[in-house]
Amino acid sequence: MREPVSNTVDLEILRWLQQDGRATNRALAEGADLAPSTMLNRVRDLESSAAILGYHARVSLASLGRPLEALVFVRLRPKSEEIISRFVEHVWALPDCIGLHLVTGDDDVVLHLAVSDAERLRQVVIRRISSFPEVFDERTSLLFEHRRKAVIEPA
Repeated sequence: MREPVSNTVDLEILRWLQQDGRATNRALAEGADLAPSTMLNRVRDLESSAAILGYHARVSLASLGRPLEALVFVRLRPKSEEIISRFVEHVWALPDCIGLHLVTGDDDVVLHLAVSDAERLRQVVIRRISSFPEVFDERTSLLFEHRRKAVIEPA
């Protein structure tokens, strides 16, 4: 398990970059009262230590023709590392699968799908997920709303 960042300046940098991943080095340096070269080194250190995993644009799923989202809860039998790995590779390759979680409890895998309409959801669930030989059971729930905090505070 990765050690959490504990330096207060680095935590502030992480907070600012979560709020605005496009912030310039100059703006970050001014906000932290650091020289731009020092800020650049700190950000590079955070990147190389994998505290910063990347930068990306948040894009509307509807603008990509995928306005309908669903969670699919999957149970696999028999359950083994090899079967779970094969299933994960199978569903992760689906263009409709935008998220995947391995979980404990009754279910083994929770998939987050984004599709064009209910018919496409039906096709993916029946033809690509339920038809996988080791899928013992699946439940599908439509998402009415999905929220994710833009800034996550340290524990």
